[in-house]
Amino acid sequence: MAHPPPPPNLTPLRSSDPRVIPPFAVHGRLGAGGMGVVYGAVGPDGRWAAVKVVRPEYAGEPEFRSRFASEVALMHRVRARCIAPVLAHDTRAELPWYATPYLPGPTLGARVRQGGALAPHQARVVAAGMAEAIAAIHAAGVVHRDLKPANVILAPDGPKVLDFGIARAADATALTRTGGLVGSPAWMSPERYRGTSGPEADVFAWGAMVAYTATGRPPFGDGGAETLMYRILSEDPDLEGLPPELEEPVVRALDKDPASRPSAGELLHRVAAADPEAAAGADDTTIVDGLIRAHWAGGAARGVPAPRTAPTASVPPSPAVGPGGGPAGGGRGPAGAGTAPPPRRRFRRAPVVIAAGALAVAAVGGIGLVNALEGDDPDPSVPDPAPAVEPAEPGTLAGTVNGAGSTFLSSAVEAWSASYTGERQPDARISYEPTGSGAGADAFVRGEVDFGASENALTESQVAEAAEARGCPVVQFPVLAGGVALVHNGEGLDGLALHRTELADIYSGAVTDYSDLDGAAELGLPDLEIVPVRHESEASTAHVFSRYLAADGGSWGPDNVGDDTRWGPGVVAASGDEGVHAEVAATPGALGFVNASYAEEHGLDAMPLRSDRGVEVDLTPETTRAATEQIDLDGSDFSLDAVQGDGAYPIMRVNHVFAHECGHGDGTGSVLRDFWAYALGDEGARIAEGTGYTPLADSVGARVVSERVSRITDG
Repeated sequence: MAHPPPPPNLTPLRSSDPRVIPPFAVHGRLGAGGMGVVYGAVGPDGRWAAVKVVRPEYAGEPEFRSRFASEVALMHRVRARCIAPVLAHDTRAELPWYATPYLPGPTLGARVRQGGALAPHQARVVAAGMAEAIAAIHAAGVVHRDLKPANVILAPDGPKVLDFGIARAADATALTRTGGLVGSPAWMSPERYRGTSGPEADVFAWGAMVAYTATGRPPFGDGGAETLMYRILSEDPDLEGLPPELEEPVVRALDKDPASRPSAGELLHRVAAADPEAAAGADDTTIVDGLIRAHWAGGAARGVPAPRTAPTASVPPSPAVGPGGGPAGGGRGPAGAGTAPPPRRRFRRAPVVIAAGALAVAAVGGIGLVNALEGDDPDPSVPDPAPAVEPAEPGTLAGTVNGAGSTFLSSAVEAWSASYTGERQPDARISYEPTGSGAGADAFVRGEVDFGASENALTESQVAEAAEARGCPVVQFPVLAGGVALVHNGEGLDGLALHRTELADIYSGAVTDYSDLDGAAELGLPDLEIVPVRHESEASTAHVFSRYLAADGGSWGPDNVGDDTRWGPGVVAASGDEGVHAEVAATPGALGFVNASYAEEHGLDAMPLRSDRGVEVDLTPETTRAATEQIDLDGSDFSLDAVQGDGAYPIMRVNHVFAHECGHGDGTGSVLRDFWAYALGDEGARIAEGTGYTPLADSVGARVVSERVSRITDG
């Protein structure tokens, strides 16, 4: 009897992983995300399945368990042509789980990253298949709530939608209410960002994903969660290049008013109308069957690349897979290949008006950019440091590296991994979940991911716990930085540059009017009330700004970082860069802070700051990268809380990465070491600049590679 090969993205089990989840025999990991771990397993019928096990922190929430059980019971009853059905479940287990078939094929996200937009006829099949699945889900009283390209598998027998109904269970728990919405920012509807949701949100996600499938890019662009929220709430989608037959249904699905969107069933029939012969049939399943027979032909045979084969976990023989077996996703497909690095950003010099009636942010000081200047010649007197980690020969490494953490780092990791796996190591995969700094650190400490990323270094107790989890020492290192820009809405403020102590007085409430600032008369500052605006306290940007105010131990005080009582009574708290931007735009006299990448993207001018010697320092690529030269590499915390000097921008965030020095089997350690050496090298710096970050100074990056990254081994 022939034995089926294991899934190509299967990775070895860890010591804490189960070997049996009755009735399934567990053979490896397919992936891990914010809600749980996905295992590759073989059932009693010999077919491969994806078994999705909930994380302990969710399992300990009674409200989550109740809703999870309800949603899984509903999912178990849903049947549709383009759905990966629930095969089995146990919602009363200590760690609740459910299983779906393992479906061979890349995710929609991996396929588009690797091969670009699908051909129009294939895009129609994906659009119709997703609509049929969503219609069936809605008919059963379920709302998906987390439709995204990673939750659609392009299987040989057609597209399949995964993981429907589960996000609603998580969204209702106290755990999630304190941590934000469950969902993926690029595909969430406007009403979801406002805190409400229904079936119409799935229709919006359908429209965004069809546009992505047919054009090769998200309709609201790339970027962090805050940037995407602003665009989805305020801007029209980019649908250039969308095939004409998909334009009308996609435009209607992306209507910002949920009441104006069609149902999923109506969308299916509108998509099928472009192909009446292939889609002839009375019911949804018959229609989709006709489109798949006419235009899919196994997927890979018509331009949908099959997944690459990568080293896998050792799997014992198992019975042959019968018809219909194969992965319910859960794991990620190939991490993108053949993607050119993003273009480098250039300076914007024109003053920009913030749209809020007649209010404008005055053009003051430098432009908020975080990229490096093009065309700078290296100083010939400074020798190039010899690389401490020799790059692996192209095509010689294989393995899957899983990471989680900071949303700030997400776009950079995606761009790095696309270039690294596409041009250097095509059999390597880099999977990164932007779960947030705290969640990423927790996942790493528990030993669930190969690397974590956070705005903050791990504490001594976290390092000890993480070392115990895998029995190996932990190495931490900085990888990227970014400036925080000061923006305002006030006329007559030209020439104003604030020092840290003045900002501390403003944000503590000690100074409330521009005319009360030192030198106000000489600068001709107006008699105008200052309305300070900040990020919410739990936001990492608020922590960065607060640490800057505390750096000199003055009125803010080093022990007050993150303390809500330090913010003055007149300080307005807003959600994310978009929220701060909106508050500043709507309030005369407002003063706020946003990430420099956001300021650059939206054309906002950044107010210069004053150094301790009274010299104005503009926010530029040169000053932010100069600041990274002051990172202290002799300790474990690489934050830049007290940047000194007249040529270095003082408000900086630094992203930390942490990994185990050993305990990486099957070549994973070599991939992890080579990937971070690549990311911190010249090519990685150019890619990071193109995605709006500040790379580390050359000398700092070289030391990080030689002293930190080099410790990572396969042992």
